[in-house]
Amino acid sequence: MKDRELKKMEGRWFLQYSGCPLWKKGSIDTISFDFEVMHKGEELVLKEQVEYRRNGKMKIKRGFEYPEEETGSFRWKGIGMNRLFRNRSKVLYNEEGILIMWFERTVSTPESIDILTRKKSLSAEESTYIFKIIENLDTAKDFLPTLESVNVF
Repeated sequence: MKDRELKKMEGRWFLQYSGCPLWKKGSIDTISFDFEVMHKGEELVLKEQVEYRRNGKMKIKRGFEYPEEETGSFRWKGIGMNRLFRNRSKVLYNEEGILIMWFERTVSTPESIDILTRKKSLSAEESTYIFKIIENLDTAKDFLPTLESVNVF
């Protein structure tokens, strides 16, 4: 993955739609991902902090996204309490403040995609536009039936 692609991901993103059961629970809302490009040794990586509310209390999940040049995907490793967790993901689309990411199946989650935006809230027109993008992405369209809006307050 090129350095400029990592820089394009940097900053805060709000989760709008997900196929992952974890994010679709009614007790979880206002999920944001904050990416920071940094050096880890000789490698450029993304430091990731996911913030969300569960039952009204703020929770944080931290980790690093390690780019894999040969596959164009990321290898995620948790830190702190999440240090035992690992997964793989891939950016399917990153344009116009819309980020569509694929996540591999893990022991506790199915293969799925997430749709994140720079905006906290979307209009109906913006949501329709995003779904048209997904319909035209061969790597994402099969996940449409599993996508649900997440709670954003």
